[in-house]
This record gives sequence, C-alpha cells and structure tokens, in this order.
Amino acid sequence: MDFPFWIHPYISGGQLIASIAILHVFISHFAVGMGLYVVLAEQKAVKNEDGELLKFVKTNSSLILFISAILGALTGVGIWFSIALVSPAGTGSLISIFVWGWASEWVFFVLEISALLMYYYTWDKISHKTHIFIGWLYFIGAFFSLVIIAGIIAFQLTPGTWNTDRTFWSAFFNASYLPQVVGRFGISLILAAVYSTLVLSFTKNERVKKTAGHFSGVFAAAGFILTFGGFYWWEISLPQNIQGLLSGGNAILTNFFRYASFTALGLAIVSLFFTFVIPKKINIVVAVILMVTGLYSFGYYEFARERARKPFIIMDYMYANGILKSEVSRLNKDGILSEADWTLLGKPDTKISKGRAVFEAECVSCHEIEGYNALKPKVQGMGEQDLAFFLTMLDSNPLMPPFVGTETERKALAAYINKEVNGGS
Repeated sequence: MDFPFWIHPYISGGQLIASIAILHVFISHFAVGMGLYVVLAEQKAVKNEDGELLKFVKTNSSLILFISAILGALTGVGIWFSIALVSPAGTGSLISIFVWGWASEWVFFVLEISALLMYYYTWDKISHKTHIFIGWLYFIGAFFSLVIIAGIIAFQLTPGTWNTDRTFWSAFFNASYLPQVVGRFGISLILAAVYSTLVLSFTKNERVKKTAGHFSGVFAAAGFILTFGGFYWWEISLPQNIQGLLSGGNAILTNFFRYASFTALGLAIVSLFFTFVIPKKINIVVAVILMVTGLYSFGYYEFARERARKPFIIMDYMYANGILKSEVSRLNKDGILSEADWTLLGKPDTKISKGRAVFEAECVSCHEIEGYNALKPKVQGMGEQDLAFFLTMLDSNPLMPPFVGTETERKALAAYINKEVNGGS
C-alpha cells in the first residue's frame, strides 16, 4: 500500500473527493448534452432562417464556454488532485490498467475544448455550414470522453473477467459498461434541457420561448427514456449481491437509489410540463428548481453507485483503504505496519501510538473518530476487549473490509479507539 497524503481530523477523504467530483460529473454530462443541443438548435434556426432562435443558441454557447471550459476544466484537475491525495494506490492502479484509455480520453478532451473555443469565437464570422461542422466536432469530442470514462467507472464496480485475465479489453467492456453509456448519455440530454431553461427564463421573445421550449422538451423526453432504460439495464447487469443491497439489503444504499429514482421522476414530470405545455411561463424560479432537482437526483445516483462497490475501490481486487485482497494473508502474518511504517514516523513506541498508526493505515480513508462516517457513535461504550473482538468480524458487514494485520496490531487499534472514543488509557 502507498503513502496516503490526506489525513485530516475534520474533512475526510470521501468528503474531499465528493465536494469536487459531484460538481465535475454534473458539468461534464452537461457539456455532452449541451454540445448536441446547440448544434441541432443552430441547424434548425439556420434551416428556418430564424434569427431570434439563432441568438438564443448563441447565448447558450456562452453558457457552455463558462461552465464546461472553465468550471469543468478546473474541477477536472481537482478530481485528479484529490483522488491522488486520498487514494494513491487506487489512482495508480486505474492509471496502470487504463493507460491507453486515459491517453485516448485526453485526445478527445483536447478536441472538445479546442472545438468549443472555435465554436464560440467564430459566431457570425464564418459560414453557418462551417460553424455547425465545428459544433459537431465539439459534441464528438465530449461524447467520446464520456464513452471512455464510463468504461473506467463501470470497471470499478464490475471488473468481471479482468480479475483473472488482466487484459485491457475485458476491463473496459465489463458487464455494466454499455448500460452506463446509455444511462449517462440520457442524463446529459436531460441536463442540457434543464440548463436551457435558465437561458429561456431571460428570453423576452415569446415565440422563441415557445419554439425553444418545445425543442428542450424533446431533449428532456429523449433523455428520460434513455436514463430510466439505461439504469434499469445497469441494475440488472450487476451481480446478484449488489442488486440485493440496492433493493432493500442495505438501508442507506436502497434509500439513495430510491431518492435518485423519485427525484428523476419528479424532474421529468415538471420539466416536460413546462417545456411542452406552458413554455412561456418558464422563469428563473422554475429554472433554478429544475437545476437543483437535477443536481440532487444525479448526486443520489452517484452516491449509491460509489457505495455499492464498498468495501472495494476495484471490486474483488483492492479494498477502499488501498490494501490488495491478494496481500491480506501475508499482511496478517507480517503485520500491516510492515508495509505502512510511515505511520509510525515521529511517534513514540507505545501501544496507543501503534494503534493510531494502524488506524491511519486502514481506517482513515473512510472513517473519522468524530465527524464524517464517525466511529464514535458506532462503538461508544464498548470496552477495549470488546473492541478487539469487534475488529475480528468487521467484514460481517458487506460494506466493510476485514481487519488486516497481526493480533498485536488489532489490540493496539482497539486500545487507540477506546482512548479516543471512551477516554480510556
């Protein structure tokens, strides 16, 4: 296991990653859907010689430039920075397994950003035909970025035969890959439709509001069909044990999965009603409600998907704390501190210090004593011996990895937790 760079008493690694990743995932999907939205809307406006609709499309393209090229790029770098801090072992493995996938994704990312800049800055300066062609290049770059990243994200939950043959293609084309592509493309269309209502809310021309509202409604309807279809396909593509966790086997997972479905259904009803039936009534309040609902719905799904692969970063290969499943037997014999000796640097040679070192090596990536996913409410009142016994059966919880290390290390960890939680000596 590698040295973890992020150990903070109040902000956990999961919180650090989530605070950046949720925003970035939202932006990146928006960029894909909006890429298709503006290029098709521009084609429609040019075909109908509708100058007012063309102005509406141009305003949307400025929204893409700000959200995708600026916020998207900043949060994208932030994700790499945060995951490398919190889980260098997991990040290193994903880079190693998908090195050519990442390289290909960077090519499409460069195409996406270059085409977006050209698309925005060449409005009214080149022919419509050439301008629309550049718009298609932007969409192609954004779409294939999604196609590649979806394979890597899906792999973490359903690595399938990669665990035996270790080939790139079996890792990429895993069981939940295509359902993820379909579902995520559907989400990108929904987000494009939802965000277009923000521009619509400032549009005074009622004819444009009606035309563009209906256009957004078509996008939203197609997005909801793909999203609900894709994620039903995704659910049934998962192993039976994970399906069981999502459908009642784990209260938190089940609730978040249901929240994602219910908020998506609510978003579908409200957005389709406003865009198809009363587009002229779309105002800033409606637009903000739709965007916030979309953020919550997508956030709930991403949380459920991430939690479903616990206790692993890569299912059946690497635990969330960076320990390889194949190394558990050796570390139980040699001790976790034989690998994570950095946790003892600068600390006195005491039982409590060793317990804290084991805590930093095995627990801190997911738990704090107090705060996020805190240990205190879970074990408060348990004595040192009870805690030591409790640690022997951690993996009786399907979302927890086993304790890894020697009996001496397990007792030291129990003593440290007892001291921090109960004030024991």
